[in-house]
Order: sequence, then structure tokens, then C-alpha cells
Amino acid sequence: MSYDDPHGLPALDYNTTLVPKSHCSTFFSFNLHFDQPTGPSRNLTTIELCTISSAYAQTVKPNLLLACSDPFMDQLAKKYHPDTNKSPDAKEKFVQIQEAYGVLSDEEKRAQYDQFGSSFTGDGPTGAGGFPGANFGNFAGFGPEDFMNQFFGATGNTFNRGAFARGDDIETVITVPFMEAVKGGRREITIEHVALCTNCKGFGTKNAQKPEKCSTCGGTGLQWTAVASGFHMQSTCKDCRGKGRRIRPDNKCLVCNGLGRVREKKSIFVDIPAGVDDGMSIKIAREGDVPLDVDGPPGNLYVRIQIRPSSIFKRQGSTILVDAEVPFHTAILGGYIRIPTVDGDVEVKVPSGTQPGQQAVLKGRGVRKVNTQSRGDQIVAFKVTVPKKLTPKQRQLIEEYAKTSSDT
Repeated sequence: MSYDDPHGLPALDYNTTLVPKSHCSTFFSFNLHFDQPTGPSRNLTTIELCTISSAYAQTVKPNLLLACSDPFMDQLAKKYHPDTNKSPDAKEKFVQIQEAYGVLSDEEKRAQYDQFGSSFTGDGPTGAGGFPGANFGNFAGFGPEDFMNQFFGATGNTFNRGAFARGDDIETVITVPFMEAVKGGRREITIEHVALCTNCKGFGTKNAQKPEKCSTCGGTGLQWTAVASGFHMQSTCKDCRGKGRRIRPDNKCLVCNGLGRVREKKSIFVDIPAGVDDGMSIKIAREGDVPLDVDGPPGNLYVRIQIRPSSIFKRQGSTILVDAEVPFHTAILGGYIRIPTVDGDVEVKVPSGTQPGQQAVLKGRGVRKVNTQSRGDQIVAFKVTVPKKLTPKQRQLIEEYAKTSSDT
């Protein structure tokens, strides 16, 4: 096998699986040329070595993830090591190489994505994986800059094993009638979130007990590894991914397959405050996803409100708008008409000589401002109506009025 490399890397042999270009953001591009072997699985002609974009959890299928061998990733790491490569973007590429390998080479992360879908982002706080001897994940208290400082001998933070993190927030959307948004109410909704497996109490084991200590790191979750040009660094253990414990295959919980987490449906009640507006979100604490890899509280649930329009009222913030028809004689002579409000119909005085489009303001008849006792106003726009047919008597009176108007 050989390939054309636009970056000048020496030829390396490695095994790989195809990743569609649309599922990732290209970092390096290689054209691979295979001698056609026996068997259907070796018919690739082109492959993209990719870094995972921020949206990869929504698009990448786990069984299509790229898996490169350690020697190949080591070669890339050496090429873009900032000690030997002085190009301005070498440091960034060096980090990206690690991040791509960390996500693509981890079977447990792919299993988590299979079960939890977009809830799994691959950026676990205590072990984002990586090529041997490196870990650049955006951990709690440890980011790429901390890694570079530690890697090149500066004093930096240590890896945050045993991290405690909050789970992901989730969102759902509900549609409520206009009047329910104005007056408030209570709704029962069904959500789906990631929760602790009740069968194993979140441990992932058949006996619902803590897993055994990792034999590779002795339960510390850390390893010292040689990385490029004699450098050594402390990194998260590849086998337990920094947890310090591993579950034997024969001791995995049968419900969650050893993950300790399941996706479940749950019914909860949502209190809709009076005056909620279209697009507002209601926060319900600790009803989001639990963390996948570490201990910690669940994230929050955000319920976004969509309001079904009213056939009578329009709304601008806390102000209610309504049109009211006024007979032309009432507009001329003055009088009273009944107007709908969100509290029921009320009588409104129409001044004599009212013009079409003239408005009246009903103070305090609007929508309550959320979490206050203050209310907006209702604005009534008068629409003067003219009869399409007249009786002989009505016509006579109008003609007399018109005559006297022209005389004056």
C-alpha cells in the first residue's frame, strides 16, 4: 500500500476504516492505493484523516469511525511536535492529532455513542483518550495549554482524575394556547434523558458493586509514558481512561452493558408562569442527563415555550392588542361598546366623533410580567363600520344630514 501525501509525510502502513467526508472536518487528506487483496473489506481508494468537529456527535456513526495504528499517529505527532516543527500552526495541529485519535480509537466511547447518541460528546472530563502518552481533552481544570506546559517541561496542572462534573442540559419544546400563556398553568410532559442504571446503581457491574481496580495503573488512573524524542509524561491510563477501575467482561451489567447509564423516559410536571412569552424557556433543575464518565449531578431541563396564536388578541410583550368594531352612528354620536379582554368582556366608552383607527388604552388589562404582579395595558383600535344596505327611512335621514352639512 502507498499513498500520496500533500504534507510530505513518509509512507507508513496502517489499517483503517472509511469515514465519509461529510461527517468530519478535514485535517489531512491522503489518497490511498491498495493492491486488491482477497476479501471484500479492502477496496478503499480514498480516505480522510479527520479531526472531529463540534457537531460530530450528531453526525458520525460509531461503526464508521477511523481507526489508525499507533505507529502512524506517533509519526504524525513527531512531525508536528513544536520542538521540531517551527510553523505557527504546528502546536494546534499537534493537539488536533491527539484529539482525533482519542475519539476514533476508543471502543468504549463508540459504545457510549451507540447507546446515548448526541448526549455523548467524547470530551469526558477524566479521559478523552489519545495517542499513547498524550491527552488533550478539555478536562475540568486541564486544557490544551496545560498539556503543552506539562509536555514541554513547564510547571502545569496535573490530570484531574476522579473529576466531579455536572451532566449535560437537555431541551424540549411544548406548545400552549394563548390564554394559558397569559394566565399560567401546569402541564405534564414526557422527556427522555440519560439516567443512572437502577439495576447496577450506576456502577455497570452485575453485582451493583464498585468495579475492581485497574491492573494497568494500580487504581491510580495515571500512567507514565514515553512520547517522541525521549520525553515522558504522566497521562490518563488508556485501559481504564483515568477511572482507576475496570469492569471484567463477565461482570458487566446486562441492562446497561457495563456503562452504568441508560436512556429512559420520564413524566414530569411543568409549572407555566403567567405572562410567559413565545420562545421563553423554563428551567427545571437536575432533570437533564447524568454525566456519562464521572460522578456528578444531572444537568438541567429547559422547556421552551411556543404559543398558539389567538383569533381575537394579538400580543406585544405585556401589551394586548384588539380590534373593536364601532357602528358609524356610535362613532358619530358616541356611546358604549363591549370589548373582549383576557379577563372577560368589559364596556368601553366611545367618544363622539371617533375616527377609524382611533385607539383607546385600557390600563392594567394586558399580560402580567413574568414573576411580578405588574401588568401591561390593552390597546383597543376602533374599526368604524358602515352599513351596506339602508332602509328608505335611514336613507332619507342620511340625505337630510348630508344636505345640512353642505349648507353649513
